[in-house]
Amino acid sequence: MKTSPRPKLRKAHGALLLGLLAATALHAGTPVPQVNGLFRVLKADGSTVLGQAIVTPGGGTLATISVNQKDALVAANGRCAFNVKYDEVATAVLKGSVNRLYSNDTLIAQNTGIDLQPGVLRTIWTQPYLYAGPNNVKVMFDAGSANPGVGWLRIYVAGDCKATSPPPPPPPPPAVTPASAGWNALFVAWGYSNYATKQLKTKGYSRYAELTKVNADLRAVVAARQVSQSGYDTLMARWNALAGDPAFKALMSAVVPSSGRI
Repeated sequence: MKTSPRPKLRKAHGALLLGLLAATALHAGTPVPQVNGLFRVLKADGSTVLGQAIVTPGGGTLATISVNQKDALVAANGRCAFNVKYDEVATAVLKGSVNRLYSNDTLIAQNTGIDLQPGVLRTIWTQPYLYAGPNNVKVMFDAGSANPGVGWLRIYVAGDCKATSPPPPPPPPPAVTPASAGWNALFVAWGYSNYATKQLKTKGYSRYAELTKVNADLRAVVAARQVSQSGYDTLMARWNALAGDPAFKALMSAVVPSSGRI
């Protein structure tokens, strides 16, 4: 997993960590990693801190961070992934070191290829999958060495960390069918468009292609015996635009028998 250096520190923060390093070095001059690093859990934005604590060597009461499933990157199968960053310092040069995070004795994250300079703070980014509920988190610095640094903290995750089901899709709008109020108007429009396409085929009507397309779409709906409300509204608007066209009305008045003039 990628690691990111953090070149700038506030002086007080750096002094605290260097002081803790000196207090926890087991053998002077050996590359002992820092056990007392600052551990932060962040929101998905990678900047908002949800909680932070010092990773302690163990014994006594462990520092506790409380987080909520709603702030997780992902939740599934009782595990929640979070953005995490923690600090590390060594007393000597370390090349390609490995850090491992465990929760309740299960490996939850591993960071590899970490290079450290003596007394220089390094911030490590990772995304561990924490269990719902309590997590006794063990952080192993330079885990592949004969002298790893080991620290502890507790993280409590509120929620069940199960994948949430997407909400059901909204029900489709009611369809227009032969039993509905709008069907009669649609059926009349189809009959009249049938007549118009036959009568105006050779009359030079400028919108004749549009008329035949509307007629074909009306025919398809009648054959299907249903259409969605939105489809009905669109189709009837197209037909009404044609039926109200002055050129269409004039041509149809000329061909419709006097008893049926529009």
